[in-house]
Amino acid sequence: MGLILDLAVVALAVAVIGSLALLSWTLAVSAVRATREGREQVAALRRSVDEAEERLHAASARASATLTRLGERTAPSGDRFDR
Repeated sequence: MGLILDLAVVALAVAVIGSLALLSWTLAVSAVRATREGREQVAALRRSVDEAEERLHAASARASATLTRLGERTAPSGDRFDR
């Protein structure tokens, strides 16, 4: 009877150890996946910021050119702004 109980305890221990190993492997895989997805999101956000910065610079250049033209049209002929 003692041998059967010892074998049952060993079987339960093996089952618990196997479950813990499977859990740790699952958590590791999930952590790697989450890290990869996080890096991809950061890269996408950086690209988005770069594109917005390019649009902002282009809009700024257009506005500056427009203001320069308006200044040339509205200033008296002898009173030009030198910038």
